[in-house]
Amino acid sequence: MRNTFYISGHRNPDADSIASAYALAELRRAQNPDADYVPVCPGVLPERAAHLFRRFGVTPPQRKNDLYLRMRDLLVPAPAILAGTSLFDAVTILRERGIQQLPVTDENGRYLGMLSALALLSRLLNIGSDDCESFAGRRIRSSVALMRSVLDAEMPAAFDAEKIEDFDVYVAAMRAESFEDHIPVRETKNLAVIVGNRTEILWKVIDNGVRLLVVTGEEEIPGGVVAAAKLHGVSVLKTNLDSATVTRRLKFSMPVELAEISAAGTLKLSPDDRLRDFRTRILRAPSELFPVVDANGVLAGVISKKTLSEPPPYQMILVDHNEPEQRIPGAEELPVVEIVDHHRIGTIGTTNPIRFTGDIVGSTCTLVAKMFREAGVPVSAGTAGVLLGGLISDTLVLKSPTTTPLDCEICAWLEKLSGVTARELMYELLKINSPLTAKSAADVINGDRKNYTSGRFRFALAQVEESNLQLLHLRREELEREMSTVCDAGGVHFFGLLVTDAVREESEMLAVGDEEIIRSLHYTRNEDGIFALPGILSRKKQLLPQMLAVLSDLEA
Repeated sequence: MRNTFYISGHRNPDADSIASAYALAELRRAQNPDADYVPVCPGVLPERAAHLFRRFGVTPPQRKNDLYLRMRDLLVPAPAILAGTSLFDAVTILRERGIQQLPVTDENGRYLGMLSALALLSRLLNIGSDDCESFAGRRIRSSVALMRSVLDAEMPAAFDAEKIEDFDVYVAAMRAESFEDHIPVRETKNLAVIVGNRTEILWKVIDNGVRLLVVTGEEEIPGGVVAAAKLHGVSVLKTNLDSATVTRRLKFSMPVELAEISAAGTLKLSPDDRLRDFRTRILRAPSELFPVVDANGVLAGVISKKTLSEPPPYQMILVDHNEPEQRIPGAEELPVVEIVDHHRIGTIGTTNPIRFTGDIVGSTCTLVAKMFREAGVPVSAGTAGVLLGGLISDTLVLKSPTTTPLDCEICAWLEKLSGVTARELMYELLKINSPLTAKSAADVINGDRKNYTSGRFRFALAQVEESNLQLLHLRREELEREMSTVCDAGGVHFFGLLVTDAVREESEMLAVGDEEIIRSLHYTRNEDGIFALPGILSRKKQLLPQMLAVLSDLEA
């Protein structure tokens, strides 16, 4: 089985996180073609990132709102028992496979129920009932054809052999003269009589026109009896088994769908159900297997309790982040095997050693490109272009204070490989619609938002790039309302929206939340409450450290 690795950037992805996830998947595929590396985009692909992928003719990472394990990820095919199979054959299948349960389906694959050896045993022990609901009673719901199958019998005479109906079964072990005293000959339309090859009794059965005659033993049936049976409309089965064995087997001739397989009593799952929502119910249920049924009622497979104790089918690689709060939802269910990041270390705990690639650079794309170069893996023009776009977006065309000599070196290398200059590509990206002009307040504050924790404080910092900072002032009130809603709903103590003009190398920040935090900020506040941050371009290297210092002082 091939290993599958999901590669994901942080929530509210930007061009750097998406481009680095895509490119790292390309690198790992080249290094390990026997595994699947799947880059994902947590949520909506930002428009500027989408432009990058269109521009260089490569397919962007698939969109995923979460990575929660679902039943479709864990199910396995099950050898379903087809409706119409005799219970005798169904139990044989259970025994041969050494399992206690199997699903039952119709000819179209629709799920009918789960055949359980335990349920059959309970029913077998239901002594005292005399109807078709008990294996102890005389009545059997079956067909002549199914009875023939379980008895391994010949069928010298047959009428409506495939018809499913009720049979009242009697064993004619009495003397011929007391036959009618023991057999209800006045109600013969559902009567099935088991008898050894006793000629006088055989004729009495035929004369009374019973529904079915089962002849046991190895002796041949007299020819006249068979002819008379055909004349009287009596079906005849001839088996070499003895009468006691025939009686036992006939109880198991009913079609499996009529046995104890009620779908209502079984935990039935959908392929879309999340494991986290059903794990406890699965573990507490008495069953070992659980059917997974699609929206059309078709059996997709089964989940076993054993599966829940096995390692997840996917593993996780994180890029451009390493803090739990920034992971795509559901990633916590998957083991992290690698991290590539250029941020502070607030990393998750892991049970096993992992590969961690980190450095003080301005972009995760710089690190991934360096990994290509050091591994000697060729970089296609498309991948180089996407990496270049992520690099210049995160370093503001190498103007951000986070920019390092390595960023500049890698940028020049990617320019040659992609056939486009960083300035030309950034000019294209800046022409993509302005966030403050085209997007809703919710999209603006959540588009590139990161959540942090410092001591008792939880805070969020979002950043957008604009060529006209006046737009922030025009939309201040609605942005404040939206940010306040986030603070109230999520227990966030502070929310800052950093709006950056990369050309003029300045930013402004709108802040809401705890007044004590806001009063402690070391920036000049304008008349409308917006902070001026001249020279501030980097959320990570300039704004975040100052926020952490402010909060640390408040903790003291």
